[in-house]
Amino acid sequence: MTRLIIFDWDDVFTLGSKEGYIKCLHETLVDLDVHLDPTEERKRILATWSQPHRAELKNLLRERPELVDRACEVYEEKFFGGTFVESLKMVEGSIDLLNRLRGNYILAIATGAHPRVLKEKVMPRFHVPDVFAQIISGYEIDEPEKQKPHPYMLEEIMNTQGAKPEETIFVGDARSDVLMARNASVRPVVVLTGHLNKAGAEALGVKDILPTVSDLEQIL
Repeated sequence: MTRLIIFDWDDVFTLGSKEGYIKCLHETLVDLDVHLDPTEERKRILATWSQPHRAELKNLLRERPELVDRACEVYEEKFFGGTFVESLKMVEGSIDLLNRLRGNYILAIATGAHPRVLKEKVMPRFHVPDVFAQIISGYEIDEPEKQKPHPYMLEEIMNTQGAKPEETIFVGDARSDVLMARNASVRPVVVLTGHLNKAGAEALGVKDILPTVSDLEQIL
């Protein structure tokens, strides 16, 4: 019986996050007068996807490491200033889903999204109800080895909420989400609004594959 539902955030509840992150990173490079081949730039971004932005920028600026500190400042100006949030929209029906689930399940978030942007900008903009018992972000984890797909975030939430792995599901959109769930002995659920398509999710052995998070009740 499911008691605890843990969600990723980007590309699960909000669409456009990938484009928003890429736009912030690209504009940061432009402001620093660093110009990569577009294919190489995208390849480097995706190679460190879901990691904190400093790791992304270090990879993008591997030939110019002296610019990383300044790049982080420029990126944060764009990220917190609206470039990212203005790229987003909520998945249709997802707010109604949360209101239906509240009271029947413990709800939590384990995400690579920045907690300040999520709590202070995204959630207020889209009037997300206060239904989450706990939110953990990769930005709050100091040890790089504990980032996805390490089970740390899921284990922390389960321990705090008093739920067992067999009582927990994790809803994500990416390969790293599936691997994190498996590493925590948690049932993975994939939504097709992000990185994985149906064939990719099936190749990972995922049984619960949904068009969007709004369809979650079908497998509860």
